[in-house]
Amino acid sequence: MINSDLYYDLRKRSNTGESSRLINCRSSGLRVSTAAGSTAAMLSAGGFVMPLSRRELQYMIREPISPTDADKPLLHGLVKQEQHMLVVWYNQEGSVYFDGSHVVHSIQHGDTLEISSYAPTLKVVLPEHLLMKPSE
Repeated sequence: MINSDLYYDLRKRSNTGESSRLINCRSSGLRVSTAAGSTAAMLSAGGFVMPLSRRELQYMIREPISPTDADKPLLHGLVKQEQHMLVVWYNQEGSVYFDGSHVVHSIQHGDTLEISSYAPTLKVVLPEHLLMKPSE
């Protein structure tokens, strides 16, 4: 999540070069989640639950300030597997938070963030008792 009273540009691009319209944003942040993250913070912020098998990322502009009517459909959506999102930062400084406040990365004016779902799949090994279905 990017957090602050911030100014940034946002655009989605496909691997074939097609781009969404450039959105100039002023808001309190940008929230991005995987399918696993869609069941908590994203859902409570007005997002939707995604099946855990989905590889897309859900994004939402937090508290947009004076969005245009043309921007409104692009304030919340998905970054599909064949897309990435480019975010250009225009404040002097800011922070990107990963999974809450556990990991923080500083950003400065002019930095560009590329957000995509190209990370490797996380494999989780659970004990057998957690894999069993409850008896009915």
